[in-house]
Amino acid sequence: MPEVVVTGGLGFIGSTIVEAYLAEGTEVRIIDSGVSSVVDSLFDDDPRVTVVRAPVEEYLANGDGFQGAERVIHCAARLGPAGILEHAGTLGRDLVVSTSAVIEASLRAKAKLCVFSSAEVYGHSGVLAEDADIRVPANYNARIEYAVGKTLTEVMALNSRYRGLDVLVIRPFNVAGARQSGSGGHVLPTFIRQALAGEPITVFASGTQLRSFCSPTDLAEFVVHHMDAAIGAGVGVVNIGSTSNEIDMMGLAHRVRELAGSTSEVALVDSQSIHGPRYFEAESFRKMPDLTLATELGWKPRVGLDNLILDAIEYARSRQSRDVRHA
Repeated sequence: MPEVVVTGGLGFIGSTIVEAYLAEGTEVRIIDSGVSSVVDSLFDDDPRVTVVRAPVEEYLANGDGFQGAERVIHCAARLGPAGILEHAGTLGRDLVVSTSAVIEASLRAKAKLCVFSSAEVYGHSGVLAEDADIRVPANYNARIEYAVGKTLTEVMALNSRYRGLDVLVIRPFNVAGARQSGSGGHVLPTFIRQALAGEPITVFASGTQLRSFCSPTDLAEFVVHHMDAAIGAGVGVVNIGSTSNEIDMMGLAHRVRELAGSTSEVALVDSQSIHGPRYFEAESFRKMPDLTLATELGWKPRVGLDNLILDAIEYARSRQSRDVRHA
């Protein structure tokens, strides 16, 4: 049976993609360094899954490859607006080195490749279409290094089509839900942790920043069922997100508070007082995907905002219960 390789397959998005492929009866090889893992032993008892715990570039440098794989889904990367701060100066290099190795191995194996980029690459606000200009702000903080690194991996991947690579680049917009870690500064799990603990829910800047949240299951559905059609249609880059789940950050804090049944106060705070002076807000005040390409391929997001939040709350509560039982 053809195999799928998922780099970062123990992470928030990667593990959801693995589950979606398993539901289709596909065998999966996970390559994961553990840097952004949120699950460890989830797939250990499934004979259809092989788990390799190593950075993908190290795995490939040791002579291993993607032979036998029909598709490679490259999700592995450092994540989170706060989680990337300590890696400033090496973020760009790490993104380029790992993606370059994955591109070469995919070419050798004649495997189709899906590279995960980021909506951060746009560098500006609005309803953002794939053919919109990419801007590089002059403030070279860690976010900008991450965005520029992701942009370069896109260029490398798409230019490799001239070398025979079947490849698609996905730009995810604010994917959130169960399993997402708050350790990197992601907003939804942070709000949920604070709400469940009865702590102040800390909203940065003005709280009027607009984001539209997408479920990882909706993203995984596109990867599993629409990737081949996108490549076949000659699509290079595609946005994946939701246009119906838009909310400002103050509104999100209050919605989490309500759905969690919390009595936490909602407080505006200075983000740098939490994460330090190297932390900066995203350049995009409003980050909304234009989904024309994705919907033309037959895909549409299905999970509404409340269900997305409730799934994440349920997961956080189950983690709390497990931690108490093992204390």
